[in-house]
Amino acid sequence: MTRVKHENTSQPVYPPEPRKPRCPVCNQSGKNLIRLTARTSNRNGNVNRPYLKCLPCDKFITFLDERGSHLVNPRCECHVPSRLQVASSNKGRKLHFVCSTGHCTFYEVAYDNNNETINLTESLVIKLASLRLI
Repeated sequence: MTRVKHENTSQPVYPPEPRKPRCPVCNQSGKNLIRLTARTSNRNGNVNRPYLKCLPCDKFITFLDERGSHLVNPRCECHVPSRLQVASSNKGRKLHFVCSTGHCTFYEVAYDNNNETINLTESLVIKLASLRLI
């Protein structure tokens, strides 16, 4: 008979349940957050993508899909894998990680193997978005 040794640890075996989205600016949640869909004129590769917005402060909170959320992404302050996103074209198309649930203010720049920020071309943004990687 084979035995498996288990040790008591203070770390949970499973990650905690994701927290509900809230606005990092005004801390509002629930009815103050409205579900919207990105316009067909969106130039950031997010056409028809569902997202949450805070009504009181008119701030984007999070996307409501799994796109860019990968188990290998860094964990945010909510202890869940973050979401890989690309900045808008006027911010240089740099890759970064954000909280995938919209609950915390986690933000981390993505770096390549040379420790340099990752800037994408427009054609690569379109391809990676269509593959649901960003």
